[in-house]
Amino acid sequence: MAIAITLLVLDLKVPDAVQVPDGDLLGALAARWPSYLAYLAAFLTIGIIWLNHRAFVDRIRRFDGPLHWFNLLLLLGVATLPFPTSLLAAYLADGGPAASTAAVIYGLLSVATALPWLLMWRHLVRHPELLEPPLDISYARRELRRASIGPAVYAFAVPVAFVAPFVGLIFYIAIAVLYAVTNQGSVADPIAPAASTNVG
Repeated sequence: MAIAITLLVLDLKVPDAVQVPDGDLLGALAARWPSYLAYLAAFLTIGIIWLNHRAFVDRIRRFDGPLHWFNLLLLLGVATLPFPTSLLAAYLADGGPAASTAAVIYGLLSVATALPWLLMWRHLVRHPELLEPPLDISYARRELRRASIGPAVYAFAVPVAFVAPFVGLIFYIAIAVLYAVTNQGSVADPIAPAASTNVG
């Protein structure tokens, strides 16, 4: 996750001399606003996943085979996120079909990245013995309901992004902010009440 979040900065390129007419560097930098928004969306998404993943591991007593595979799927989504971020940075400002395609690809990958959390908590509902005591099945069920929010909201944002790519990107940023603000986990979490177990 640290490598993926670091790679995002590669899309924040310095304008060359041809792109700076009359020495207007500030204007040239401002023209790259899609890169900044895409970077912000992806940075927040991976950052929140990173924090939540750390808290999630603290709540697991033992990883079995399915949890390892779901965790691997999560890492696949995180590692791939710099690619659709580059697409957004390159095509969002131009608008049209290319911008819509880039925004939809970003959204679909976000859905795919949120799904492993849903699968992990669903698995823990079926196997609560994998949780650290005193966490139990009721806790796993609460977190499963919370984990269901991310894929649903991202799925709603994808068709929005197809029609209005910029609005879709704002949706993606808002989802990350939502999970950042509500990252306290379940109120009844007896292990770490200030830590997060959910991600978008």
